[in-house]
Amino acid sequence: MNLNSYIKETFTTPVGISKLSTNGNKQPYLHWHPHYEMLVIVSGSYTLTSHTFNYTSDRPAVFIHRPFCLHKLNSPTDGIYVRYIIHIDKNLLSMFSPQLLDMSCFADAAVLRADPNAAELSELVGLCESIKLHGGDKTAGALYCALALHKALGIFESGRGELFATRYSYIQDVLQYITDNLSEPLTIDELCRRFGVGHTKLSSDFKSAVGTTYKKYVCDLRQSRARELLESGAGIIDASLEVGYSSEAHFIKAFREYWGETPGRFMRQLQNPH
Repeated sequence: MNLNSYIKETFTTPVGISKLSTNGNKQPYLHWHPHYEMLVIVSGSYTLTSHTFNYTSDRPAVFIHRPFCLHKLNSPTDGIYVRYIIHIDKNLLSMFSPQLLDMSCFADAAVLRADPNAAELSELVGLCESIKLHGGDKTAGALYCALALHKALGIFESGRGELFATRYSYIQDVLQYITDNLSEPLTIDELCRRFGVGHTKLSSDFKSAVGTTYKKYVCDLRQSRARELLESGAGIIDASLEVGYSSEAHFIKAFREYWGETPGRFMRQLQNPH
């Protein structure tokens, strides 16, 4: 398997949070999530890269990434980098009214940046710690996430921040459609009709935004998902159907070409690792 320029990241709860304190941070590849991501940078120098911008700073900041926004963050190893990352299921946001959480600014944007002062940063860190403490409780976790988002949006609306638009906003919708319909044939002609663009434009925009061809992207996504399913105990037939292969034989051939072994051998190794 050749590493490509994007990685899909998932999480299994409505709210997920992690804290990192380390000498630098290295992300060589762009990645994306099917959920909102809120990044609270407490200290350190860093460069945030998307497919449309680069932002370098050594000041604390909050970044909110829209679902399916490709991005990566790197921090040099000569200083301490401290950050919280909050993953928020987009369906969880529907629990709150637009008066509390107005996310309409993301209609034409991929990333929002907010620049907190020292007091606001301290408050945000406190909310992050509360999410860590209560995140296992869906209601409490959602409430603290909403408060953190509300705080960050308020800082942005006060004039301290920036929206980063995406040149290919419809590609984010294409990525979501692919993920939601992975068991279907997903031909590029069908996507052209669905999103009202020509074959050449979609192919060009997709490669510019994602960093690889549509065909390779779908193949990578299907094979990664198939491997996850087999690791979780799914059968070969069920895995092949869920990721969109027309027959078990086709799936076995594709799996072997991609991973260098058949799904049956892969499953036997899982059962008998030694």
